[in-house]
Amino acid sequence: LLTATHPHIGLEMAREQRPDLVLLDIQMPDMDGFEVLDRLRSSAATARIPVIAVSANAMSLDVERGLSAGFVNYLTKPLDLPVLLAAVAEVLQGGRTRS
Repeated sequence: LLTATHPHIGLEMAREQRPDLVLLDIQMPDMDGFEVLDRLRSSAATARIPVIAVSANAMSLDVERGLSAGFVNYLTKPLDLPVLLAAVAEVLQGGRTRS
């Protein structure tokens, strides 16, 4: 498990470490999760890394926007641990999740 406290650090870590999965908060300083996702997708090194959105924005339109943007799942806060673990397991087993 790797963590980053700033979007730019997370992007750099993703390029260097090439994780199997990224859990990405939507609301962050300087750059929102949608911009981070766009940057991940625009780099050959990170384009294929699955990304799960994590957000307090829980309206159905928020979820639809996230899934349409390319997140493999959109989890809302407060996180339900069994739901989070199931989403992570499905992605790591090669499936794509949808909330």
